[in-house]
Amino acid sequence: MNPARIPVETMVLPTAVPLRIPGSGDAVLVIHGFTGWPGELAFLGDRLAGRGLAVSIPRLPGHGTNGRDFMQTGWRDWLRASVDAYLDLAASHPRVHVVGFSMGGLLAIILAARVPVGRLCLVAPGVRISNPLLPLAPLLALFAPRMRWPASPRPARVSPEDEAVLFREYWSWRFGGQSASFLRLQRMANRMLGRVTADTLVVLGGKDPTVPLSAWDLIRERIGGTVLERVVLPQSVHQVLSGEDRGPASEAIVHWLTAPPPAGTVRA
Repeated sequence: MNPARIPVETMVLPTAVPLRIPGSGDAVLVIHGFTGWPGELAFLGDRLAGRGLAVSIPRLPGHGTNGRDFMQTGWRDWLRASVDAYLDLAASHPRVHVVGFSMGGLLAIILAARVPVGRLCLVAPGVRISNPLLPLAPLLALFAPRMRWPASPRPARVSPEDEAVLFREYWSWRFGGQSASFLRLQRMANRMLGRVTADTLVVLGGKDPTVPLSAWDLIRERIGGTVLERVVLPQSVHQVLSGEDRGPASEAIVHWLTAPPPAGTVRA
């Protein structure tokens, strides 16, 4: 990171401020995805808090501010922020569950492979990506650190002002160096799946253009834990936790984190 290259006017959007909801029992760390922000996971956070769980949804560095700030960050910064958020929760709660969405799913896998987590939930985890250009990201980053790209609609569920900033600063671009960092996390997480022993739920969207359903096959083949379950929401696209199916997706996650432990091995 080069702080001198971060614009002096950089501010965190109101919807991107980290969310902390106190609770006295177990805690849940919820990690957002690539170019995401804490506010898109607020619905899930409220549902978890409603069951008495403490909730932390941190903001990954470079997210929810502006594109030039984002370009000064990478996988080390995002992983460090995730580890710190976990350590903060583990200092005051008996057990910490981890939920990761998209790139957050990669960070959740790496965490679960290295530290003791309660239960794990991977939502549209980026262990596989449909975009065939992703493996070329390290090469593209050398020639095009940032490229204009047609912005696709996504369920932002924020104010028009914040949505305009997100489109202008993040979704209208492809970031070569940060995509290469995503690829680095993907490869790291896929190598470490065998060390994950936590009971794990995988939630996928049936119409997700970003993470294919075959992500389940990779996780099932490599994960080290014995209790593994899958939920597929047939009509969902990639934004599982902020789209039309955010209700059933959140209920499945809440049930997974609060229900009694499953008896025996589950390979749904």
